Amino acid sequence: MESQLSQSDYKVIKCAEAQAAGSAMPYDAEALHAERQQWRDRINDIDAELEELDSIEPEEELHNEE
Repeated sequence: MESQLSQSDYKVIKCAEAQAAGSAMPYDAEALHAERQQWRDRINDIDAELEELDSIEPEEELHNEE
């Protein structure tokens, strides 16, 4: 998902350039923003899950397996 964000950066740049030049948007900016926000939200969810897993002590892991 992070790579998807990076790969779509050029679309954001093209939209910003078009807006600055007063030209028509080359992409649907609202759809682009919504899609990128979904990716960001999922990345944040995964990061939070990883932090939670990292905070589990080994002893807690053993008790959860039983």
